[in-house]
Amino acid sequence: MRRSARRKEACLALVFLLLTGLMIHFISDVLRPPQVSFGSTWSAFLAEPEDSLDVIYLGSSYTYCDVNPAVIYDKSGLTGYVMAGSEQTLSISYWYLREIFRTQSPSAVVVEVTSLFFEPYQNYTQLNVDLMPFSFNKLGAIFTASEPELRTGLLFDLYFYHSRWKEVEREDVERALHPVEWNERKGFTPMAGTQEGVGQTPYVADRIISDEHYADNLKWLGRILALCREHGAQAILTIHPSYTRCTPERYAQIGREVTQMDDQALFYDWSDSFEEMGLTPSRHLYDGGHLNREGAGIFSAWLGDFLVEEVGLTPRPQSEENAAAWRASVAWWENEAAEQ
Repeated sequence: MRRSARRKEACLALVFLLLTGLMIHFISDVLRPPQVSFGSTWSAFLAEPEDSLDVIYLGSSYTYCDVNPAVIYDKSGLTGYVMAGSEQTLSISYWYLREIFRTQSPSAVVVEVTSLFFEPYQNYTQLNVDLMPFSFNKLGAIFTASEPELRTGLLFDLYFYHSRWKEVEREDVERALHPVEWNERKGFTPMAGTQEGVGQTPYVADRIISDEHYADNLKWLGRILALCREHGAQAILTIHPSYTRCTPERYAQIGREVTQMDDQALFYDWSDSFEEMGLTPSRHLYDGGHLNREGAGIFSAWLGDFLVEEVGLTPRPQSEENAAAWRASVAWWENEAAEQ
């Protein structure tokens, strides 16, 4: 066979493989369930204009239930986005932040650090990792922060979602064709009402975790702090108001450990700061750990003031188009609140 013929066959084979890969990727996007709330809202995050966000909020459900960036913007002018996930470990948050820095240059990164007490693998690894855009950082999350038995499906979505073909609707195809989906939530998920008996008496007890796993979580937190330094973002580590909390001594220990890793990082224990923030536990907690919609609004307004007045953050200039989009987000949440 002549060299030109072999070259032609090789080119055709490469084209075939490329088209096959693109088709598999498209089918995977169609079959993958959409995610617009309860964390891991990557599609909407990627719709934000590049380098337009002042603050990134990381963590678990303690973050996406408590922090409403639209309220913070209305109060302070600071733009921001919640890139948290259900029971999200610090190892996954590290890879999230690396991916976030590809399109955004926030002035600050706020991390709710209850995840220091999480096990290496929690219940929602598949959801938190699978929805990341495919990149080196997703591969990092797959091979360093995910259960080995999940890796096949995280690398090849059809392994997880091939059985959903009967559920596919026109909206799923349109979403795959036009994946960028801006929305007003900015990663926040409101919780309605207050569960019975919540907010009467706080439960205070240190969480049980092995020394080995805690030390490993500290290492991942150290990597997050180093990443913030590298990109010039102020690291702010927090504990949110909660009626399911550790002892003050335990939180003080975390503060010392943070300072040892990075003396420029800020740590705030707000676990018992309800009165200071204007929160009433029996009214503003959804359950023992999370704030409800009204509580999140009060906390977020307080946080907006705090980030400007205490931390010293300054809103960056925005295009008129993006400023209008943020004003629309504020109005959308105000309308949502009025309808409750």
